[in-house]
Amino acid sequence: MGACFLDQIFNNYLSTTVLDEGVNRANNTNKVIEQGTNYTRMEHLWDEAYGYVYGAGGGKYWDSYINQVNADTDFNTVKADIELAFRKGRAAIVANNYTVRDEQIAIIKSKLAIVPAVRAVYYLKEGKVKLATDNGAKAFHALSEGYGFIMSLRYTNNPATNVPYFSKNEVNALLAELVDGNNGLWDVDYLNSKLDTMATTIATRFGFTVAQAQTVN
Repeated sequence: MGACFLDQIFNNYLSTTVLDEGVNRANNTNKVIEQGTNYTRMEHLWDEAYGYVYGAGGGKYWDSYINQVNADTDFNTVKADIELAFRKGRAAIVANNYTVRDEQIAIIKSKLAIVPAVRAVYYLKEGKVKLATDNGAKAFHALSEGYGFIMSLRYTNNPATNVPYFSKNEVNALLAELVDGNNGLWDVDYLNSKLDTMATTIATRFGFTVAQAQTVN
């Protein structure tokens, strides 16, 4: 979901390099539609990005995690912010307002990137709790979820810098540290001294606190 979906959203379909590639902007401005369709190439690219968030329906992919993060009172505008930005950006494309389009891209990229970051922190802390209480399947599930969400962070795109919030090397370092104990994710003694630090590192990079990410399951 990071390597495929987020990468396609952030670094392909919502990239201005792709949106404005070749004659895309000129054709959109002049409303030259794709053959056999009723939309321009730029409109289609935008809709593809939307589909990678919501296309499966029923809260199965990133829309599910958006809802989970949005249920936390500390992040309860994330869902509305992302949805509104998609609508405003699509309308801006129709209106040939590329300044507004790019503003909405920045909102989507920043708000959607918060979702895997919050869930990574949540599951790291949840894993620590479960390791201390049952040291079984629930602990392994939480830490495995955390591993996946950390991996997703390398596919984000910070609109202020046009690079991921965490680089490939930084993500690999976090993942290596997560499994570096003698017993991998089962290593209670090792992880008890590491999980808090990893959670804080992620939260700090995104500008929220570890406590804020722990509010809602």
